[in-house]
Parts: sequence; C-alpha cells; structure tokens
Amino acid sequence: MKLPKAISQTERIGVNMVNEIITRDLGWIFREQPTDDYGIDAQIEIVDENLVTGKLIAVQIKTGESYFTSSNEQEFTFRGKIEHLNYWSNHSLPVVLILCDPNENICYWTQVSEGSVEKTSINYWKTPVPKRNILGTKASESLRRIAENKTVYEQRLNSLGLDRAWMKEIEAGNKLILESEEWVNKSSGRGSISLKVIDPWTEIEKIIVDWPIAFFPMQSYEDVFVKLFPWADISVDDEFYEEYDEQEFLLDYGVWDKEDGKYYTFGDWDEWKNSLPKIRPFKVVSGEVAAYRLVLNLNDIGKAFLKLDSYLRKGIEPLTEKPDEPDISIF
Repeated sequence: MKLPKAISQTERIGVNMVNEIITRDLGWIFREQPTDDYGIDAQIEIVDENLVTGKLIAVQIKTGESYFTSSNEQEFTFRGKIEHLNYWSNHSLPVVLILCDPNENICYWTQVSEGSVEKTSINYWKTPVPKRNILGTKASESLRRIAENKTVYEQRLNSLGLDRAWMKEIEAGNKLILESEEWVNKSSGRGSISLKVIDPWTEIEKIIVDWPIAFFPMQSYEDVFVKLFPWADISVDDEFYEEYDEQEFLLDYGVWDKEDGKYYTFGDWDEWKNSLPKIRPFKVVSGEVAAYRLVLNLNDIGKAFLKLDSYLRKGIEPLTEKPDEPDISIF
C-alpha cells in the first residue's frame, strides 16, 4: 500500500476547507485518502438521521488561484490531463471535482462524468464548474443524488474495494491500529480517527489515514467503528492497554497499605479482565475525551472478500504441485 504523498501547504488548506464544510455544515463523514498525483483525495459518506448509509462519493480537491483564472459569468473552466480523466472515469465511485478558493473561503464543485467533459486534444480535457455550485448545505440534495446512483449492494462492494489496501496490510502480517478520540459529552459526535500500520520486524508505526476532524452525531464510537470497518474483528491493543487496565483494577479491587507500601487486591484479575468489553477506551480525559487504541484483524467478511478479490483479479490459478497419487497397493 502506498503511503500518503506529501502535499503542499496550499493543498492542505483546501482539504481542510472541504473537511470542515462536509463535517460541520452537512454533518456527513469526510475521509481523507492516500493519493498519488491524480488519485482521489477523500471519500464523502452520506449520513441520514445519524445513520451511516454506505453511500459514497470520491472527491478530488484542487486549491489555489490558478484554478480560477479561466472563467466567465456563469462558470470556471477546469483543465486536466487525459490520464487523470481516465482514472476518475473508471473509478468505482462517482467522482466530484472541488475547486477551493482560500482567499474568498469558498469551494465550488461539479461531478466528473462523460457528459460533462470535453476533450481538447489527445492529452488534455476540460470541464465547466458552475459558479452556482457552492459547496455547503444547499448542495446536499444534489450530492446525495450523486451518491445514490449505486445500489446498496454496489455501495457495500465498493466500500470493501476501497478498504482492500488496509485488509492487505493485515494479510501481509502487519499490525493495523485504529486510534481515535471521542468527545463523549458532545451531541455532535466530534472526534478524530487515524489508522496506523506497524511492521512486526521494525515495530515502526506509520500513519496511513488521518481524519483529524470527524463527526458522528448521537452515536457511540464503539458502534461507529463497527460500521466503518465491517470487514474487521476489532479489539483493544492488549499490550498498550495493560498499564491502564491495571490502574483501573487497583481502583476497583485494590487497597493501598501504607506500612507495606503496596496494593492488596481482593478481586480476581482474570475474571475482571475477561468481563471488559472488546471495544473500550483506555482512558477518558477529564470525563470529556475518550481515547482508543484498537487492533483490526480480518473477520469472515474480510477474509471472504480477499479471496473473491484475488479470483476477480487473477482468476483460478493452476496447481503448482501434482496432487498426491492414491495408494493402490494391496499389500
């Protein structure tokens, strides 16, 4: 899996602008994605009545004055390379192009589709970006219709396909860590989520996905994690949690002896530990922010998807070894 490419300060401003509009104004989910020069910057997932729907839009974000130089009263003109268009046109999700103007603090959008683009040469193309298409609450219904072009079956399959690279990290023997903070007393469901890969040999942690601002209104993050990663068996990082669990155990079942200078416990550690939920925060800071560090492993859905994915990509591979011949000897 490719790690996220380094992006410029200007690009980062644009990504943050879109993130804030999607999460704050629309109350939807914004997931920044690892990308290359013409890939997808993020996914937007529609949220209906506080429920994650699985309806997704892929977005490419362009930021800066250079994207607004070609325009008339009605629209801006975006120009790109054919290889970018081919990538977007063949993407499993509908693709929306977003132009961000940091000076005016405004973003414009358009869907990239066969009917909206015009090839200008062998290597280049263009598409109009209407000035009336301002990213915000008034765009929600139009964006919703774009996301709903897929059936539930297609949405779920596409979602698994987009998460394939993360599943492959686990299959390759790496450790996939989900870290999150949840503002537990906020009805907005504000928090943050990141995914990290740990190489088992070097134990070096690398962030592969970072969503510094996330909103899941009126939902517990324990439920959100299961919905976001239906292909994963999610549990706490036992080694990381050990110190925090011991502290909690001593608070519940320990008595401090001043003379001996140690705790005496009156509960069964194993029984207490086994009674804890698989998904839980390791600490809650000031009763406000719950912090999680969880491990993702492949469940039956994830394993089955990777088998299906291998077949769809490679077909049925021939046997590399001859099967054992039957023993037909009588004696």
